[in-house]
Amino acid sequence: MILPRLAPSRLHTLTRTEHQGSTRGCSDDPASGECVAPWDDVEELSAAASHARDRMKENDPLETYCKDNPETDECKTYDN
Repeated sequence: MILPRLAPSRLHTLTRTEHQGSTRGCSDDPASGECVAPWDDVEELSAAASHARDRMKENDPLETYCKDNPETDECKTYDN
């Protein structure tokens, strides 16, 4: 599964949807080969959501603002 950069909330929704589908589709025999791929997708989505949350924690709101508005007073840098 190839995942684009999605917001953590969107990834959470996709994970929940995939999890529900995997649970329903594999209720008879969870160890069957048909269940491996759906659960792998759930695992990948869960990991992607976790990484997206980590990226959001690392972002400083001021840095994000300054990338978009470098000319503002808050974002100016001065050489001594």
